[in-house]
Amino acid sequence: MKNLEKKIQFLLNLYKEKKLPKAESLNKELLKEYPNVVILYNILGLILTDQEKTNEAIACYENGLKINPNYSMIYNNLGGIYQNKEEYNLAEKYYKKSINLDSKIAEPQNNLGNLYLKINKYSEAVTCYEKAIKINPRFPIFYYNLGVVYKNIGKIDE
Repeated sequence: MKNLEKKIQFLLNLYKEKKLPKAESLNKELLKEYPNVVILYNILGLILTDQEKTNEAIACYENGLKINPNYSMIYNNLGGIYQNKEEYNLAEKYYKKSINLDSKIAEPQNNLGNLYLKINKYSEAVTCYEKAIKINPRFPIFYYNLGVVYKNIGKIDE
């Protein structure tokens, strides 16, 4: 397992360095060797999404969910894809599923807040951002997003 952890870290480094074709190739090799490791599907989905291979990314995420239907970050990432495709009902569904599976992760709350902000559901957006801040008060973007909502609804003092 230590060896796999090192390979995943190397893969993540390639992804962070935006060496996407190389990361995609390595990820696919790792999936052949470790087909039941759900995080590999999640990472590959991110890599494919960044390369605008949306349909491949969706299929990859769905394959990951077949292995572990309770892997919350895949639902979060699917929400992001559907939000970008302007399929807001699906995006909301996936963000909420992610939150229901693991309410201790702040990103899905923030992302759901972003969705609500985009579709002018301001009070729902405020609630989501406040929850994200409560989960992780050290992440500045959550405060920024909350400030954007308050500005949009004219609550300048907040």
